[in-house]
Amino acid sequence: PPCHGGGRGFESRPVRKNPHNLFVGDFFYSMFYVYIIQSQIDHSYYKGFSENPFQRIIQHNEGSSKYTSSKMPWNLVYLEIFTVKKEALIRERKLKKYDHSQIEALISSSKNKLEEYLQFIVG
Repeated sequence: PPCHGGGRGFESRPVRKNPHNLFVGDFFYSMFYVYIIQSQIDHSYYKGFSENPFQRIIQHNEGSSKYTSSKMPWNLVYLEIFTVKKEALIRERKLKKYDHSQIEALISSSKNKLEEYLQFIVG
């Protein structure tokens, strides 16, 4: 029967190897990130979602994203971390409605986990 596997979506899936995932004890957490980058050209902001924020900013700075390619280079200025993808996507949608002053306040706030994340990654 279809419910017994056979490639119909019920088989267990292997965990993707991602350095941004987290093991705590016996539990595995996929990490999801909402980020803000700032253009060095006109100081505008771009808000996005990624499972690997550093790879994503490289893509932005290589011109892989049509929207951001005309304002390169970009700097990562804000990062929020989530363990639930849906929550991260909802947060990204909300941030896209923020104006310039709201974004600047957010970057300076305690919600910005960029420095903590960099310390965690570097060791």
